[in-house]
Amino acid sequence: MTAAEDEDDMSDVIDGLQNEVNAALLGSDWQALSEMIAPDARIIGPRGYIIDRDMWIGVHRESEYQQVRLDVTESDARQYGDAGIRFDVVESECRYKGETITGRFRVMQVWVTQRERWQLVAVQYTSAAA
Repeated sequence: MTAAEDEDDMSDVIDGLQNEVNAALLGSDWQALSEMIAPDARIIGPRGYIIDRDMWIGVHRESEYQQVRLDVTESDARQYGDAGIRFDVVESECRYKGETITGRFRVMQVWVTQRERWQLVAVQYTSAAA
């Protein structure tokens, strides 16, 4: 197998993992999120705030919050040793306390593998102009 084929295979792995996270976000599946997101993960929101995994998952457990849409319009995944990074442009819609919130974001997700288990360790959202 060539280095290019290895990189393509790794991109497929990262893509599959991130698609599982997106499905869990849309389905409010906090148990799946707990498995896929590292306990010490950090999430940086579009306004610069930093939250930990439990706070992020907690929002998705709340009955007042619902992720309605996560449409990935651009995506690029890359491998760096035992880490993978995926860059997306995402059209998002959610409802929180009866209010609909929409936005377009550039999202960077950092995945690492330890003992043959991949986990999401960092996410950064940046507001993106249309």
